[in-house]
Parts: sequence; C-alpha cells; structure tokens
Amino acid sequence: MKYKYIYGPVPSRRLGISLGIDPIPLKVCSFNCIYCEVARTTLLTTERKEYISSEKILLELKNFLKESNQHIDYITFSGSGEPTLNSKIGYMIKKIKKFANIPVAVLTNASLLYREDVRDELLNADLAKCTLDAVEEKYFKRINQPEQSLTIQRIINGIIKFSETYKGKLLIEVMLVRDVNDTEENYRALHKVLKRIKADKVQINTVVRPSAVGFARPLTDQELKFARKIIESNAEIIKPLDRKTNKAYRADLEEAIIDSIAIRPQTIDDLAKGLGAHRDEILKYIELLTGEEKIIEIDLRGEKFYKATSKLSE
Repeated sequence: MKYKYIYGPVPSRRLGISLGIDPIPLKVCSFNCIYCEVARTTLLTTERKEYISSEKILLELKNFLKESNQHIDYITFSGSGEPTLNSKIGYMIKKIKKFANIPVAVLTNASLLYREDVRDELLNADLAKCTLDAVEEKYFKRINQPEQSLTIQRIINGIIKFSETYKGKLLIEVMLVRDVNDTEENYRALHKVLKRIKADKVQINTVVRPSAVGFARPLTDQELKFARKIIESNAEIIKPLDRKTNKAYRADLEEAIIDSIAIRPQTIDDLAKGLGAHRDEILKYIELLTGEEKIIEIDLRGEKFYKATSKLSE
C-alpha cells in the first residue's frame, strides 16, 4: 500500500529506526531556516489548524502497523514543515499511545512552545527534540528567518517552561552553519541559556545535506569540538549515518536512486515521485551518497539536481 502521510521506517541519526508522520503540507512552517534541506518555506506562518486530517493520518498509521513487521524505535512527527502547526498533534499523540506500543517523538523548532496549549499537547510524547541554534536576535533571524511575530526570547522562555513540566526525554539540538552562527559569542550565549533548560541531552549538529538555499556550509570536526567545549562539554556531536550499523538502511532504495541518477540528473521531487518514496526518505540516501562523492549537486535554472560522479562506478 502507498502511504501519503507516513514514511519509512528511515534511518535516523538521532532516533535509530524512525517511522515518520508528516502532519503538515510542503512547505508550511514558522521558520525558513537557511540550512533546511526540504525546500524554501512557501507559507511562513504561526497559525495552527488541522492542515491534514488527523483521522486520515491515524488510519494510515494503523494500516501500516497491521501490514508491517519491521522493527521501529520511534513513531516520529516531523516531515515537510513544523509539526506543531497541526492543531490536532496532541490528539494524535494520545490516540497513537492507545493502539501502538511504540514510543512517540516530536521534532520541533520550538517556535510555538511559548503557547501553553502546545506545551500541554506535547507532554504525552515520549521524546521531544527542540531546535535552538541561537539565543540572540541577530543570529536567530540570520539562521532561522522566522515568521515576523516570533522573537528568540519568547521561544527560549517557552522551552524553559516546557522543560520544567515535561517528563519525557528532552533533546536540544544546535545546528551550526559556517559564517552564520559559528561564533564564540553565540556559543557562550547558548551555554548560559542551556544551563536554564532541563534537557536530557544537548546535540550539536552541522549541515550534512544540501540546503534549500544552497549556501549553508558545514563546520569541520575540529570546529564542532571547539563549539562543544564552550556550549556544553557533555554535548553529543551528531555523526553521519552509517549503513553498517543502521538496521533501517535499504540497499534496494539506494540502488534505485543510483540507477535513476546515472541515467539523468534529477531533483529530490523527481526521485520521490519516480520511486514512490517520501522526500525525507530520499534525503537520507542523498546524504550518504553525496558524503561519499558518488553524486553531486548541480544548479540548473535555479533548481537543485543530483548527478552521478565517476566514483559511482568504482
């Protein structure tokens, strides 16, 4: 059966084997992050509503779980935009907990945690991962390009309040981009704020996939270690995906992507449609193949395509 609102299971660098739920249309979000690999935000908003029917999502999930015997570490709300914009996310989490014996995770940019209703709705999730790339307005606007009503102090206060009542596992992820928020000033400011947040773990990340805007560039391993020393000495530096250790790795999908790109350059959407896979699923394998320099990104008429390199045949 082909699914519209769920995808995977996919290998996740944070969560192991993740079955994704995409409760927001492409690309509705409260941020337009310069490092986002999905797409530029087409509807920049903080309006909450039932963008996609919760009942349709739950029905798809029930059908998948009936038909599949794959191991899943987490059912994860993530996908094409900010998942907490869907006003039924709390309802869906409660329903899932009743029929699935699998932990539920929410990956959020934390932009709506200033709202008490959003904080309450996420309390039933087993894991929440909040993004916090900067704590000063100048860096926040530069890297996250938020909807105009949002301020970083409002978001910080929301994360702090959430951390004080949340009983699940709380992760804070800091995404670092070269020449954008990779300053010692930002690192020291982050350190001060993180001490006020009751998080289980801080994760430091950098760009690993091609971004929607194209100019987001990664930090080196040494630069990430320097950042960790200041931000949080016990923070985890997120490592690239590894085929050998990830049980959700699908050789058949990787081979299909390689075969398609070897014929002609293609976009993420071309590959997703042609192979009947979700964009996020395709992106995991694009990450692996670009890291190995088997494929490269090229710009054609302002759109990103991927083409094979000579290493593909090695």
